[in-house]
Amino acid sequence: MSQIRRRRRRNQRAMVSLRPWMTYVGEFYKDHHHGRGIYAWPDGCRFTGSFYLSRKEGYGTMTFPDGRKYQGLYKADLRFGPGIESYIDGSQDVGIWMGQHLFRLCTLMPGSVSMSSFPELSPHWCEDRGNKDYKSLEAPHGQSKDPFDFRYKILLEEDSFTLPDKIYSYSLDTDHLPITRSQHTEFDSFFYRDGDKQESDDATCHSILCASSMKDICLHVIKHSNRSEHMDWNISSIMKDEREKFGPKGPRERSAEQLIEMSGLGDLETVSTILRHDFAHVDVSDNSGQTALHAATVNGHNNIINLLLDNGADVNKSNDEGLSALSLCLMLFYSTKSFWPNVAERNIPENKEEESNRALDITENESCVVNETDSKENGEVSPSSAESLQTSVCSKTNASLGNEEADLSADHHRNKNLRSTMNLLLLRGADPNTSSIPMNAIFYAIKSADVSTVQLLLECGARTDVRMRTQHGSLTPLHIAAALPVAEGIRITEILLHVASDPNAGAEDEDYMYDRDRGETSGSILGFSMKGGLESGLPLYNYFDKTCGVLEEGGRTPLHVACEREDDYKFARDTISLLLAHNAKLNTLWSGHSALSLAIASGNDLAVKELLANGADPNLALTRGVGSALCAAVNIAYEKKRTLPARIALVDRLIKAGANILMPIVIGGGKRTVLGTATDYAYYKYFQDKRIAHTPYHALLPEERDTYNARKQLLEHLGKLTREAVLTKEREWAKEGIVREAHPKGSTKVTAGEGSTPSSRTFFKYCYQCGRSIGVKLTPCLRCYCIYTCSKQCKKRSWDELHRDECSQLSGKLSGKMSPTGRGSRKMHSAKGRQNSPGKPPHGERESSGREAYGDRIPSTSENYSYN
Repeated sequence: MSQIRRRRRRNQRAMVSLRPWMTYVGEFYKDHHHGRGIYAWPDGCRFTGSFYLSRKEGYGTMTFPDGRKYQGLYKADLRFGPGIESYIDGSQDVGIWMGQHLFRLCTLMPGSVSMSSFPELSPHWCEDRGNKDYKSLEAPHGQSKDPFDFRYKILLEEDSFTLPDKIYSYSLDTDHLPITRSQHTEFDSFFYRDGDKQESDDATCHSILCASSMKDICLHVIKHSNRSEHMDWNISSIMKDEREKFGPKGPRERSAEQLIEMSGLGDLETVSTILRHDFAHVDVSDNSGQTALHAATVNGHNNIINLLLDNGADVNKSNDEGLSALSLCLMLFYSTKSFWPNVAERNIPENKEEESNRALDITENESCVVNETDSKENGEVSPSSAESLQTSVCSKTNASLGNEEADLSADHHRNKNLRSTMNLLLLRGADPNTSSIPMNAIFYAIKSADVSTVQLLLECGARTDVRMRTQHGSLTPLHIAAALPVAEGIRITEILLHVASDPNAGAEDEDYMYDRDRGETSGSILGFSMKGGLESGLPLYNYFDKTCGVLEEGGRTPLHVACEREDDYKFARDTISLLLAHNAKLNTLWSGHSALSLAIASGNDLAVKELLANGADPNLALTRGVGSALCAAVNIAYEKKRTLPARIALVDRLIKAGANILMPIVIGGGKRTVLGTATDYAYYKYFQDKRIAHTPYHALLPEERDTYNARKQLLEHLGKLTREAVLTKEREWAKEGIVREAHPKGSTKVTAGEGSTPSSRTFFKYCYQCGRSIGVKLTPCLRCYCIYTCSKQCKKRSWDELHRDECSQLSGKLSGKMSPTGRGSRKMHSAKGRQNSPGKPPHGERESSGREAYGDRIPSTSENYSYN
């Protein structure tokens, strides 16, 4: 015995008689069977293979007295992985084993449901599968992640904190004593001393789809894939599901196939017999991952489902595509026809397609009617033939109606069974969060507007922070609920908010451009000059008191989705009200838009009122060329959603809510940008439509003339609002003693009243008639130099409608230019050394009289320009 112990310490091979008639011949390490060896039992069983700490580990061959032989992968004394059990008659049980049963077959059972049958559900599910890499499944040091990773386990990384010193000198019980990290490294270095533990590039490692139930087996196969037995025993064929390379099916393989098949057919007695006699594993699957529970679920056999679950079936086990039994049931119950198209997924069908289909049906019906009419007119229809025609038509109609009723009845019965199956699975512990392929369970119910199922799933633990991948980014359940175009969407939104769903969660579409903003040009356009740059609009900051903070911009929130809706404005308003009641952020931007600007763009005036009533900021600076809420209201891209009176009323509502039409707006894009007002922005958008803006009026179509007239009226209204806003602001300054001082060259400066300090404030130049400040050449009034116009037309209109009386009050020139003696007495006088005429009041008196008539608007002029 002392000689044997010396051999153990030297890591040499030895033959030891463990118990009576039990022998081991092989390698030892620290008094453990560790390495390759042969173990024999007294009943004739014999194992030849590898051992790890006195347990079968890795590939090995087990022979039995009755002639059976198993060749396969072991883990901790149990079959765990690919293997072949051969019988005397030549039959073989081939597949992936777990314990004494087959866990996965190499054949495909008929009747399985695949995602390929539902390509419209998720176009990206194949990409998700293709991006999976088996290397990403492997945890550090070859160990699976500890689900109970407590902080105290950090101490196990140090040997001195784990076990008393030199405890292995008197105890080798590795079953009950923890093994430190250094000991694991030491044992592994001896077990894999030949370089067996290396990363394999064998294609068989990639052939297995590592679903949740197969993850540990996959990692174990990869761990031992460089062993010689892996190639000698044709293990790669098992991993590739190539069953034809082996012998006839053995009894365990046939029983496993029968369990899956009979579960799908609803044969309760056969399934019960197989499970009772332990002929097959209850969770055995075919090469697609379909189990008996999946087969029973797809076919709606609730009694089989109860039997399988009573015998320990995993209710949450997924197939190779990541579909659990609950997911399969939901896929069949909620067909794509039951999904409501919504703006969140951007899957709303175009009306043109529906109209074309309807037109085609109408055309076919009209052709039938025409044929019947032609036959009647030609006299080819006899009474007997007419009667036979009527009989045949009635019979066909009754037959078609009967078939439709039968189909509806069958569908109703099938849906009823599937709903009961879904409720049963949830009652028996199915996790609605297990499968996310093609989407989580809660999305099926929300997209179908099924309120009761949504509530049931939430009661069963469905999460609301999950996401569904779409073509334009991922969405949360609240995004879909806020976009539903039916009344049930309001109730679902309320339920989700009551379970603490995040109303400010952003979709992953921050780079997406709003559909109605596509096609708009940026930069200079015909009829709108971009000269002057940003400096020309700097005086606007004196008229706009608000300081803009840091804007929060990202993906669409549920509030953005609700404001973007164009289906039912009342339902959208109610959804918006719910979101605002749960602290949804009003000023978050997406694609340059706020919730208010999206409501304006979609034409939902009810939503605009709701947002303004809840504190939406109409002066929020918007990005990506949107400008502001006022700019959105005057943008020609959104004009089709409202009539002209409605657009004017919207502008007035925003002004009443605090929108400042003099808010500085960056117009243009790239390097060609200027700073202007909402009125300038409206003209900039107006000139983008070359057909309306640059075509002679007589050449426009009647519809285009209506559009032209409506746009002109809106622009005139904006010019009026701009003029009123400037005058109101300057009257406020006049009360502080800050007024304009006119000069003949058109420049302006600021003077202060008596006893006050002059203020360095620049005044804003704009066209007094149309309100434009950029893109035009402004010329001052040659009489008062207090206003500017951009064209002869604006000059004439402003003089006729507004400025005639104002100019005389501002300068007092018109009354002084005309002499009582007539035209010949009008002469140009020099300003130097000239005395005032006896009948003309002094300049100071004229100025004071003008102030009394016009108020503080009149500047303090220091020179007389009466004869200019």
